[in-house]
Amino acid sequence: MKKISRKDAINLIVEVQNIIEKKVDLSKYFSEDQWINSIKEKEIDTDFQGVSNGFLSEIIQSITGYKVEVCGEIEVLFPCPCCAFRTLTESYNPMEGTGYDICPYCNWEDDGTIDANTYRSINRGSIADYRQRIRENSNRYYTNKWIKA
Repeated sequence: MKKISRKDAINLIVEVQNIIEKKVDLSKYFSEDQWINSIKEKEIDTDFQGVSNGFLSEIIQSITGYKVEVCGEIEVLFPCPCCAFRTLTESYNPMEGTGYDICPYCNWEDDGTIDANTYRSINRGSIADYRQRIRENSNRYYTNKWIKA
């Protein structure tokens, strides 16, 4: 099995994305403009922040056909109060003015809510509602992309 650093794995994925963007007319496959916009460095950092090395290995194997082990430190993120995956860059703290980070897995916006049944207008539902959506649409969610708390 080949080994690749986390940084090199992310750079390889970005390089392949850039090649695809230049060589393939993605509008044939995706109807939304957001799919064909240029990838910006900030978006790339955010897309891979806290993502497990195992998930990156799967992407590299899909791209290259080689089984690889991605090695390197994963950024330690805060757990989402809804799905419990470590996806949040900051936790809600009204004293420090932090929080309101949106989980890229379940889309819950962290507003400090702990009670799963409390309706939150900012999220247009409760944690229980979001968890039900995850169960109903499980194919839309990658369970091995982030680390569980």
